Amino acid sequence: MNEKSKTLFSLVIFKALILFACLTVIQVPSSFAQGRFVPWDDAVFDAVTKDFGEDAGKRMRKVHDLILENQDLPVKDKLELVNDFMNGLPWIADSDIWKREDYWATSLETLATFGGDCEDISIAKYVTLRLMGIPDDKLGFAYVQTPDKERHMVLFYKESPDIPSVILDNQHPDVVSSEKRRDLIAIYAFQNDDTLYVIKDDGKNDRELTVKKDRKLAKWTDIKERSRKNVEKYEKYNAGRPLMPK
Repeated sequence: MNEKSKTLFSLVIFKALILFACLTVIQVPSSFAQGRFVPWDDAVFDAVTKDFGEDAGKRMRKVHDLILENQDLPVKDKLELVNDFMNGLPWIADSDIWKREDYWATSLETLATFGGDCEDISIAKYVTLRLMGIPDDKLGFAYVQTPDKERHMVLFYKESPDIPSVILDNQHPDVVSSEKRRDLIAIYAFQNDDTLYVIKDDGKNDRELTVKKDRKLAKWTDIKERSRKNVEKYEKYNAGRPLMPK
């Protein structure tokens, strides 16, 4: 195994190893990269209320206040707050809420419609944490298999290469170390540069990892475009500033 492969293997987050994909789901403007959240104008909540209803406007304000009031807390507290809040969203199958299979919703869609599946809730957690100042290179997404043989997405945070990741999972109430989530089997992860990491995890000590370059991930390409449209739509209500990372 060459040095590059060894480095990749050191990042597997499940069982004894850690999988870490530096993931930029949405391009982040400089105002967010600086780590400070700028309060949204009241016109934003009025617009969301008009488009999605009064309850949606209230949920958006709750998220806004959560970010604004807690952006200076330690990282551990931010992770727990966001995990608790988003895990309170109802789990709703794509076929029920979007009338289609395997639809990945933007964070705005998830909050406005009040619910979603594991991908939707993981994405909402990611965007909220980014707005709270958590760097992109410390957050990532991975697809896993649960003990019930179900495919599932989780969000994770990794402080540094020598510290195990912590997992934010809508099926688990606590933010815990990856070492304590050995019930999950890694399937794949991916990076914004279209590198796809395919993990062959047999649940034992031996694992194989395949790296595929320049492979477009259609769902991420789609969600980035829809997120861009969300931002453009509401910038005019927020003095030209984006609500969230593009």
